[in-house]
Amino acid sequence: MDISKVEQFATPLLRAGITVLFLWFGLSQLTSPSDWVAWVPPWTENFGLSATVVVLLNGLFETVLGALLAIGFYTRLAAFLLALHLLLVAYEIGYNDIGVRDFALAIATLSLAFFKSDQYTIDTKLSKENTPASNSTSIS
Repeated sequence: MDISKVEQFATPLLRAGITVLFLWFGLSQLTSPSDWVAWVPPWTENFGLSATVVVLLNGLFETVLGALLAIGFYTRLAAFLLALHLLLVAYEIGYNDIGVRDFALAIATLSLAFFKSDQYTIDTKLSKENTPASNSTSIS
């Protein structure tokens, strides 16, 4: 197998997998917040919000940014914010199987922030439309 033929799918595949992760967790929190309140750290009480509201806000954050990843709009910013968020989650959970898994997922998400946008994103489409070559006619 010629790796050069499949490597073009590496970033979109990573983005798709990370998208599924955040959309699943985000939508799950929005539809069943009571299933998630046990995971809310006690320090969030300092903000005067109930655990259910924290779960709903977290679910909204993950769903909106996961949707941005899905369509590839502000891909790098969304990936960066989701990576920071997941690093905080991993820190809060601590050194155990779930915390280590979340840390690894955070690093995978962070890698999306370092890659250029793949060919299937709105970001790439917009950048091609805004290049000087596409905005002017060439006279030969």
